[in-house]
Amino acid sequence: MASLPPDLLAALPDGAGPVVGRWWASLSEADRAQLADRWDERLEVRFFTPQPDDAGSVDEWDQVPNVAGGRFVPHDDARGLGEWGPGYFEYLLQHPELVLAYEPARRIFHIGCTRHAAARACLAGGAVPAGFDCPVGSAACPLQRLRGARFVSRRV
Repeated sequence: MASLPPDLLAALPDGAGPVVGRWWASLSEADRAQLADRWDERLEVRFFTPQPDDAGSVDEWDQVPNVAGGRFVPHDDARGLGEWGPGYFEYLLQHPELVLAYEPARRIFHIGCTRHAAARACLAGGAVPAGFDCPVGSAACPLQRLRGARFVSRRV
């Protein structure tokens, strides 16, 4: 069973661990593996993901080529960063107004309660009971607004 990624656990607010643990346990093995793969922050700095070879073994992340601006970045010091990098770094420290830095967007996953058995029972039955409470305690639960309503569930 794919375990909850440590980076995802670290990003959770205080007290959310038990709710997320129940949600994680409710997912299929394939869904857990897919989410764990997508949460990997190395995907932000690499263009390719490790691929299995004929024997099924997967390359390590340090074997995956770097890509910048649609071009491969050489693994050696072909750009001469070792020679001019320290001076450039010192210059940037002395002129901080010239540093073009950005904070990468934080990945945020909404843990939906519609995959929970109680929510699926409402959807299958075509009605949300008046006393329905979100199974994971989400304030943004879409079924909370439908309490006491009947509807036709259409499957495509």
